[in-house]
Amino acid sequence: MTIKIKKLVNIMLIYSVFNALYSSAQTPSETDQNQLETIQIRGFHDSAIKSLRDKRDSQSIIEAISAQDIGKFPDKNVAEALQRITGISLSRAQGEGERVGVRGTTPEQNRTFLNGQAIASADWWISTQPNRGFNYTLLPADLVSSLEVYKTPQADHNEGSLGGSVNIKTQRPLHTQSNQFVTNAQVQYNDLSGEFDPQLAVFYNWTNPDKDIGALITFTRNQRSLRRDGLESWGWHEQNFQRNADGSLSATDSDTADLKNIWTPGGGGSAIFQQQRVLTSATANFEYQPNLDWNIQLNTLYSVLNADNSNQNFLWQPSSVFARGGHASDAKIIDNTLAFARYSKVPEQNLPFSTAMEAIWRESEINTSSVHLIVSQQAHLWQNQYQIGFTKGGGGSKQDHTSQFSANTAYTVDTTGGKNIIANYDVSPLDGQAWQLTEARNDSQDSNDQEFYLQGDFERAIDHSIISAIKVGAKYRDHQRDFIRYRSFNGAFDGIAQQLDWTLANYPAAFPSGFLSEIGDQHTLKNYSYVDINALSTDFKTIDFIQQEEKASRFDIQERTTAGYVKLMLDGNDYRANLGVRVVNTEQDAGAYQRVGSPIEQQESFVWQQHSKNYVDILPSANISFDLSEDLIARVSAARVMSRPQYNHLMPSTNYNVTQAQGQGGNPDLDPYRANQFDLSVEWYFDDAALLSVALFNKDVESFVEFKRTIEQHEGIDMTIDRPINGSGGTIRGVEIGYQQELIYGFGLITNYTFVDGDRTDSISGRENYVPGTSKHTINLTSYYENDWLSSRLAYNYRTHFATGVGETMMDDFGQLDGSITFKLSDKLDFVVEAINLTDEITYLYERNEYAPTGIYQNGRRFYVGVRYSH
Repeated sequence: MTIKIKKLVNIMLIYSVFNALYSSAQTPSETDQNQLETIQIRGFHDSAIKSLRDKRDSQSIIEAISAQDIGKFPDKNVAEALQRITGISLSRAQGEGERVGVRGTTPEQNRTFLNGQAIASADWWISTQPNRGFNYTLLPADLVSSLEVYKTPQADHNEGSLGGSVNIKTQRPLHTQSNQFVTNAQVQYNDLSGEFDPQLAVFYNWTNPDKDIGALITFTRNQRSLRRDGLESWGWHEQNFQRNADGSLSATDSDTADLKNIWTPGGGGSAIFQQQRVLTSATANFEYQPNLDWNIQLNTLYSVLNADNSNQNFLWQPSSVFARGGHASDAKIIDNTLAFARYSKVPEQNLPFSTAMEAIWRESEINTSSVHLIVSQQAHLWQNQYQIGFTKGGGGSKQDHTSQFSANTAYTVDTTGGKNIIANYDVSPLDGQAWQLTEARNDSQDSNDQEFYLQGDFERAIDHSIISAIKVGAKYRDHQRDFIRYRSFNGAFDGIAQQLDWTLANYPAAFPSGFLSEIGDQHTLKNYSYVDINALSTDFKTIDFIQQEEKASRFDIQERTTAGYVKLMLDGNDYRANLGVRVVNTEQDAGAYQRVGSPIEQQESFVWQQHSKNYVDILPSANISFDLSEDLIARVSAARVMSRPQYNHLMPSTNYNVTQAQGQGGNPDLDPYRANQFDLSVEWYFDDAALLSVALFNKDVESFVEFKRTIEQHEGIDMTIDRPINGSGGTIRGVEIGYQQELIYGFGLITNYTFVDGDRTDSISGRENYVPGTSKHTINLTSYYENDWLSSRLAYNYRTHFATGVGETMMDDFGQLDGSITFKLSDKLDFVVEAINLTDEITYLYERNEYAPTGIYQNGRRFYVGVRYSH
């Protein structure tokens, strides 16, 4: 790790110094030097000053980044822009930034706001559980004016964040140059998918001659053809085994088993995931200032992501073998984990197949929209603001087709090598005729996330030696989240599948080149009978699927919250402070189907149940800033914070994934995460675009959500089911160090480091220091160079391993290097070259230990070439 970072730092320094020396060798005239200074002030230098000014003037400990900063970094959505900020940890999906955590917390424990209000979210992935974390793939960076990350709350801030809250601010028409027009057109290339895709962003602002009416619109349309190569396993659980006379192992539930609590996989495979993403986003913001006392803003957003995808995975399924009377031999148990075994064929009378090749294709789409009205009033000593709005998100997979082609074969699975899964089959994966269709499904899922809010804030200036103002306010919000899935049930082996008599040989297709080129070794399964999805899809249209609601996974959750606050602003010669308290009442209604009978396929086996819960949180906060000198500021903050559990954790039902033999249940009695936090920071602004800062933070969390894992039978299969409970508490503490400065001749550095230590003991497993979302070390290194015709960046982001919060899954250390170069062709036209993931990093996840890998993925590099025109 240390050697790798040193190499990257050296590359970045050499790269930027070379450009700086090249520029300084040109010996510009005095006039040219003045011009260079002017351009820097208008460009990155000016935006850096603005970001630092926002941080310096804030009444809390915050981080800020302006639109010009975002434009300069090689980032394609808001999450990827946020990863450059101190204390932010980025979670990626399919190689793109999707969610962010703040100060060692998970994305679901933090809130994201658009212009200070909630923004609805949704997920297209069929197995993704609905949660509170915002899906940033719906927000391109082009529509943003600035980003603010509040690490310490104030009484007038929305509650719900354990680590911090993110506020995304869009441009205001009357605060933007009239008739400003900007367009950014690029072409993207992905070296793994081998595809070229267009990218387009347009910005236009208009104001009338009197400057009292304005309208601003943005439009973005980005396409992305992606491919992810991977080795996967899932459904790891503790299993008891009986040793047979021949030395083989059979699964058992007996307490007298020969081997107990062996960490055992449910299944896995070699998978190729491909997707065509088309993101279309538009905003329309209007502003009217009839006089000095009134201002009216209307902000609207609509964003839709078409995310059609396919996945082909050659499976190995021990859960299927054990469920049908098979056994395992030649077992190697390392660190109490079944790291190698030969799995037998299964008795023919128990369905004549033991594993399968699975081909899936989905029609997926998600969207989000919002309408937000803000009316501001100046009434003598009062500054009043009234807000009303509505946001709605939704979508999923409206068509989720699954085909499984199976054989009854013995096979071996080997995970002893580390970051590799080796599977060998007695029946060749290349013999398509031997793999028969045993299951055909057409499923779907849909979810909705919506919120209505009404808010009033009233601030009055006070002529007092200590108190400068008092602010009071109230807010009502009605939030609803629902989830529904439909499953077809007539395509199993004893139904349509057996009648069709299809094999893999009926749908041959050329295998994608370079599969798993950077993963595994020569023994890894990297070639198998690959399916022509288009041909198979055509034949699927002839199948008369019978669908019904999967009542086991259906839920509907409604939260009505009423909040009120009072806040005092204090102001002295050398200090500023705000003290306040926020009181929040939450009414929660969770509805879902409860299973009351068998079989599970029968609709009458379920009855709808409703569960209500009500709780009140009193959240005091205090933020104090001291001016130690003209350029040195110290801040102290103390607060009580809370974060509500994920929606899928609150459902009074169970969501099953039959293919992966695992699922998750809910618990509507869960209490929120609650914590007392203390923060201290020192910030030295030693130049107009320079900062050296150190911050300490400590969060005492009363209770974390833990998962009790059990084995339950569903559709005749032993499935690993996790159910949440309120577990033991713990402490999250850490330190943040930030440094940025323009050093010489346009060359500068922006670096930050975050250390987070989580201290707790899991009440179920006894694991120590297990805090989901917490990477002990997070590092950002950015070098930049700018002159009058060139702007260049090299940015490296790194975080150490962390618990994902799903079972015992850990995400391994991950670092990514990105870069960009912009050539100024004229005052209005720039030529842009950008690169994402230059080092082609591999994502590695495991559960409990390295002998239980759950995902080893390669997403490839992305390259962008284009022009930016502004007028």
